[in-house]
Amino acid sequence: MKEELPQKEKQNKVEYRYYEMPVDSYVLPLLGERWITNYGTDSLHFHNYLEIGYCYYGKGRIVSEDKIYDYGNDTFTIIPKNVIHRTWSNPERIERWEYLFVDMDGFLEYFYRDDHSSMGTLLRERIEEKCRVCSAEEESEIAVLIRQILDEMRDRKSFYKESVKGLLQALLVMMARLSGPGEEISDEPERGRKENRLGVVLEYISAHYPENICISDLAELCHVSETHLRRMFQDMMNISPLEYVNLVRIQAACHALRTTRKTIDEIRSEVGFDTASTFNRNFRKLVRMSPLEWRKNKQEKAEYDISIYRGW
Repeated sequence: MKEELPQKEKQNKVEYRYYEMPVDSYVLPLLGERWITNYGTDSLHFHNYLEIGYCYYGKGRIVSEDKIYDYGNDTFTIIPKNVIHRTWSNPERIERWEYLFVDMDGFLEYFYRDDHSSMGTLLRERIEEKCRVCSAEEESEIAVLIRQILDEMRDRKSFYKESVKGLLQALLVMMARLSGPGEEISDEPERGRKENRLGVVLEYISAHYPENICISDLAELCHVSETHLRRMFQDMMNISPLEYVNLVRIQAACHALRTTRKTIDEIRSEVGFDTASTFNRNFRKLVRMSPLEWRKNKQEKAEYDISIYRGW
């Protein structure tokens, strides 16, 4: 459950919204009446998966770093993982959205597993270049694919998972072809630069969390001092850089515990913890149970506080 914050606090903080992907799936859909609602001004946030949103009716703006994108009826949005953004819309207007969260890394690795070319890498790089907000009328082929995947996930007819895999591959190719819509520079350039620096660090941690990550390297990556980096994390995310690294590692450990038969010690080493004591301490701090307890309870929807803000 997402914690409610005062409006001023929401504007100054960045929420990490973590989603758990279903087993044997690369797509998590958010469907139905739950998403016919008043969105108002959303908090700054980012996700651990690629977010594809479809606005059936509504009007507002998506703000990402120092860019502003307008959306309206029959608009779709493409927001890469780890990109900080928020939505602005009329607080008195009811809108209808549905969403797909996509494990793009996992899917491309699966789909191109026998292909030794760099096609999967190229598609990922093109899609992750920037946020995109597009009219369904102007980009009708992509809009149709998004709606087809939403309908397949909603209806769950025979072989729907296989159908979704085929549609998803076509969708990612079409998305990679996008040149991107017109952009407008925000009137908050300093705020945008700060979010952009943080986004660079988040993406680096996502790719390198199993390695020995030094705070000095992260600071150098975004051209600030270590002190400034720690202050930026604390001000915008309420945690330190090291706490965030450990958070990402524990998320990866939970996924491995749920989907593999690897030993706990193998998983501990693979996600970047040097000692069992450090791994167990951080796991219990975030998940509120031991790795063994979590593995035994994984089918029972065990409650855990693995992120700053759980996804809906």
